[in-house]
Amino acid sequence: MQYRFILISIILFLVIIVAIVNIFRKLSKLQKNNIISDLESEVNDLVLELNQTADRNINILEDKIKTLASILQDADKRIKILGSESGKIKSESVTYNQLGQISGKRDSSDIPLKKETTIQTQKQVVELNKKDRIIELHNNGFSCPIIASRVGLTVGEVELIISLVEGR
Repeated sequence: MQYRFILISIILFLVIIVAIVNIFRKLSKLQKNNIISDLESEVNDLVLELNQTADRNINILEDKIKTLASILQDADKRIKILGSESGKIKSESVTYNQLGQISGKRDSSDIPLKKETTIQTQKQVVELNKKDRIIELHNNGFSCPIIASRVGLTVGEVELIISLVEGR
């Protein structure tokens, strides 16, 4: 009988130990599941934050690209204007050189008496051309000091011409 009691005690003891081990396994699995779900939540939050940051950075880059494209178009436009202006200046200098060579070949007796009226008429034409050139440069976005240096007038004269034309 004693053996039965000892045997039953040992079996009962083993059953209790197996039950405790099973309880600890289930608890550890629950904790692992909680940890895994917490990690999944953190990873999802990080992915969401990275996506938002990437979208923001892409928007910033797109804005910068648009700004640079606009600046590039403006620069191209100004380069074309400068190219056409330099072409005009070259053709004007060639014309004036040819006129100078022709007038240098003439004798003083060949010069017409209407020289003063011709010079005054040429000055008026040059003044009209300057006015048109000032307005053209102003419409193309050039500042008054730059226009003044190109045309050979003072800044005040350029501002006066612009204000008279615009009717300020």
